[in-house]
Amino acid sequence: MGKKLNPDATRSDKLLMLYRLLLLNDKKFSTTELTQKLECSKQTIRAIVDTLNSHPEIIISEEYDKKTRGKKYFIEHNKHGMTEPIALDGFRQMELCRDLIGDVLPEEDREKLNLAIYNAANYLPRKERVNFRNLSIASGITKGFIDYTPFTKQLHDLFYCMNNSKCCVLEYQKHIGAEIKDYYLAPMHLLFMHECFYIYGWITDHSDITHRLFDSPARFSVQRIKSVRVIEDSSTKDFPAVNASNDYYGFIDDSEVYDVILKFSDPYSITYVADRIWSADQEITFNEDGTMLLKFKSTSYYEVISFINSFGEQVEVISPEILRDDIKGIIKKLMKMYGLEKE
Repeated sequence: MGKKLNPDATRSDKLLMLYRLLLLNDKKFSTTELTQKLECSKQTIRAIVDTLNSHPEIIISEEYDKKTRGKKYFIEHNKHGMTEPIALDGFRQMELCRDLIGDVLPEEDREKLNLAIYNAANYLPRKERVNFRNLSIASGITKGFIDYTPFTKQLHDLFYCMNNSKCCVLEYQKHIGAEIKDYYLAPMHLLFMHECFYIYGWITDHSDITHRLFDSPARFSVQRIKSVRVIEDSSTKDFPAVNASNDYYGFIDDSEVYDVILKFSDPYSITYVADRIWSADQEITFNEDGTMLLKFKSTSYYEVISFINSFGEQVEVISPEILRDDIKGIIKKLMKMYGLEKE
């Protein structure tokens, strides 16, 4: 019987040590290497491998080395705990998503994301891991972005509520200088739009959190949330699911559905608008005079006004008339602000 070099380590200790060694390293270990690292005999290594392989979800692969005339042990990561390996193209897509929007996440979450992607490489097929390296092939450039690092706790508490079907109490300040109010909320869905996180959910009665106060879900800007208090003895499982996206322009639902027709005249604005989808039902028409009509439906009056204002003189409101009149009012205010109002 081989000499037991470490009398203080139990068989269970060595079993865990060997399994962890093979799981976290992408290499093949010889029997000699394993005896040195675990300080045990070759017979013990053989017995531990057999014990691990007796488990239906663990596969310790073996390979005979003709040069050393000994066995090597390893784990095929893509077969361990996964029915299908991760394709290299799919892995690169994860890196692409990280590069494009990762900077918006709190610093702590960015580090976790990078670690998760790094660990995911272990589940690539072995042939793909030859000369493998992590890549950064894209950048997401945003001006006026929000640093969510100070709001890490709020985000994580909301994640907890959604993952565990819990209600919470939000301390929320709608805008700077406004009163901070408490809202009892059943958070259901996180939306990311215009580099901003919004939480969607049902406002509930503080005296009966199972009762919804309104027929439509509410939205809250995450960066305006001062704190989140989880209500552990609550459940959101009976609340209807929230679909934060809709088929109409905008996501702030503050009016009835109405048709908008806008005429664009500048070539660059026409190209910018035509390249994008603003509404599922949008219609784009190119006119003989070089202008373009964009027709779409919306329920968000405020967002349509902001959209129009962003194009300045390059867009004209054709309909509805009430929207056209509001734009005229804005123009008059701007003329007065800049001293251009007629005497």
